[in-house]
Amino acid sequence: MSQIKKRVSATVFTPNRLEALTDGVFAIVMTLLVLEITIPEIVHPSLQAELPRRLLELWPKLYSYALSFIVLGLLWTLHHRSFHSIKRCDSALVWLNIVFLMFVALIPFSTSLIGNYGTEQLSIVIYASNVLLALVMRLIIWTYATGKYHLVDSDISRRWVKVDKLILIGYSPVFLLVIGVSFINVTAAFSVLVLLLVTAIVMQLITRRLYQ
Repeated sequence: MSQIKKRVSATVFTPNRLEALTDGVFAIVMTLLVLEITIPEIVHPSLQAELPRRLLELWPKLYSYALSFIVLGLLWTLHHRSFHSIKRCDSALVWLNIVFLMFVALIPFSTSLIGNYGTEQLSIVIYASNVLLALVMRLIIWTYATGKYHLVDSDISRRWVKVDKLILIGYSPVFLLVIGVSFINVTAAFSVLVLLLVTAIVMQLITRRLYQ
């Protein structure tokens, strides 16, 4: 009977199934971002004069779309690299991943907020908090999986484990900084977000060899 339970547990909770669910959620969430950008309706006689102006008015939504698409891309990349090393799965990891996906699925909502109310301080606080919580859950997942190496192979690079944690820990204070700066100047807070994304992309390129 115990052998049957072990086989059933191994069949239900597999890293591949969990990663497939995660990929599906990310794909849907990234698609939902673009649905917030709607083509302006213009009466035909004034089309030539109105279209450039109306398209220019879409820039806050286009900006928030690009911002969140890159954020989701970075989150997915980090998550995918982690699950490349996670060889076993248990119910705790499943639910930690579900909570992580809950915050990921909320990103289209917070993106819509900054796209429509980008000059409001509350919008930037909600957006930064949303991404920060997703990062924290990602850190918890990786810490749990590598704790005592019970869900990863024992020969995994210890440098890899440390660098991955340091990257996530390094991102978190920046989002706290964004929240803090938003109380002083919302435009400056947006600038910090852009700087963060540029830095994150550069860090990914620099540390790429550590994941090979």
